Amino acid sequence: MPFAQRQVADCGNHSRPPDRGPGSGLRNGEGTVHVNITLILKFLYNYLLGDAPYDPVPSRTDARDDDFLFRQGSTGRLGEVRFHDWRPAFDHFEDVAKVARFREQVEGFRELLTNCGPDADQREDLDFMLPIGRLFMTVVYGHLILEQARLADLDRGVLDQIFALLIRDFAGPLIELHGKPGTTDQQRKHALACLRTPAHDTEQTHNLWQGIQAIAGTYAMHP
Repeated sequence: MPFAQRQVADCGNHSRPPDRGPGSGLRNGEGTVHVNITLILKFLYNYLLGDAPYDPVPSRTDARDDDFLFRQGSTGRLGEVRFHDWRPAFDHFEDVAKVARFREQVEGFRELLTNCGPDADQREDLDFMLPIGRLFMTVVYGHLILEQARLADLDRGVLDQIFALLIRDFAGPLIELHGKPGTTDQQRKHALACLRTPAHDTEQTHNLWQGIQAIAGTYAMHP
């Protein structure tokens, strides 16, 4: 069974990380981080590798309280939740240099999961799985930013600078994964292959900061 499908079935079958002694990673009391990572990993396969066709989600701007967030029913079977294809959001901004470069990182991450995803022992090691979860989380953030950028007609220069940060954010978990003692040589090779440097544009950065300085102190809240 491919890693991503095994991940849906296996991850989260334990209530706490295994105790590996002092200095070995997550401690038993640090529940929030490892529980949240375990939960989002259940979405990994269907989000990155098993999308489904859905209509675009419309933007809500009406003055209405949508209280569904606080009135949810019971939840479960998270591994069966389906997502629409994340790639069209990236395709729309393929002309933005840093979006395109981040897309290369995402595709490399998918190749890592497909070709040399964590084995059974690695999946039981939540300290090992943390960078996998952080990489997945960064992909989702990028996707949501691009969807909103299209709705808001965000300036492409601003979007380019945002993705410079995401490219660097993506590098952190890759380096962490590369340095784990349990990482295989093939996984290390794929992790390093995903590293990218943001395409630097001095003029664009200067113009962006000039625009920010021009509106500094002008924002005011409604009385």
